[in-house]
Amino acid sequence: MKRLMLTGLAAMLALSACGADTGGAAAPVPDDGVGCAEAQGKNVGFSQPLADPNFQVLEQVVAKALSKYGATLKPVNANLDPGKQISDIQALLQQQIAVLIANPVDPNATKPVFDQARQRQIPIVALDTEIGGPFFSTIKDDVTQAAMQGAEILKEAVGDGKVAAMYGPPFAELLNWEKAGFDQAAKSHGLNVVDTGVNQEITPAKAKQLTDAWKQKHGADLKGIWTFNDVSAIGAASSVGDGFTPVIVSINGQPDVVPLIEAGKVLATFSVPYEKTGQAMAYAALAAICGRQVPQTIHIPTQRLDKSNVASYKPLQERVNDPFKITLEERDGKTYVKVG
Repeated sequence: MKRLMLTGLAAMLALSACGADTGGAAAPVPDDGVGCAEAQGKNVGFSQPLADPNFQVLEQVVAKALSKYGATLKPVNANLDPGKQISDIQALLQQQIAVLIANPVDPNATKPVFDQARQRQIPIVALDTEIGGPFFSTIKDDVTQAAMQGAEILKEAVGDGKVAAMYGPPFAELLNWEKAGFDQAAKSHGLNVVDTGVNQEITPAKAKQLTDAWKQKHGADLKGIWTFNDVSAIGAASSVGDGFTPVIVSINGQPDVVPLIEAGKVLATFSVPYEKTGQAMAYAALAAICGRQVPQTIHIPTQRLDKSNVASYKPLQERVNDPFKITLEERDGKTYVKVG
């Protein structure tokens, strides 16, 4: 396994502690292989697709990493409105940003505004999209692999029993990758998927509504449920009871699902280490500013979370201040960030 060690934010400002030597002025930002002097005073735009706790953490992680090199993050949130996202990005372009980080609501809708950024020679770091490039780099959470493992876990748990799958809205490219991974693995493992539904609103209430319908239709014969995120798993788990006890497998690793895993109401979820996603975004943005090349796609691996390891779970918010350290490794022809 080939490994490339790229560590950021080493102990780099030792002189700044010596006010007498510097006259109180900030020490220059060193070229340490991650940041560089050119990053000082630069603005980086970050266009988020929706208001979500995970994106709040991503924002904090990226802002913290950039600030160590004197750069500033300018975040905007589209609230699932493609038109607003386009206006937000246009506003960022007017603010002379050095790099644009973007996770599109609708990647087809943002193609023209991405072209506007490229015309201004502004590098784009994309999050979880392959549409609208070329990009300087794409940071990609490996939900496909998680969904494939989720189907395998369900097969091990229910055998030939009936299973239902709850998918996310199809406008989200990431959720389509996840769905494709689950469907492919479900077919290859012979998982007996008898019903599917879409949680269009991405809420526990809608997930409960879908699960209640399955409960009414299949009753105790439904042995398992796949949910595309933990919000849906929470809603599905609230329908369990009265002889209806399907095992639930999900993805995200949100704090609210931890008690359900401990209580046996959710069999497993896949934790996405968003602190590493954020660090990878900052790493790519700094590379663009500093004139360094990075892999075209950087994958973030997911980690299974179940009763065997849930006791050691660390909430995402508590990972914001984890050291900025990126280690890249090659696996099966893909570049991954090493986690742990």
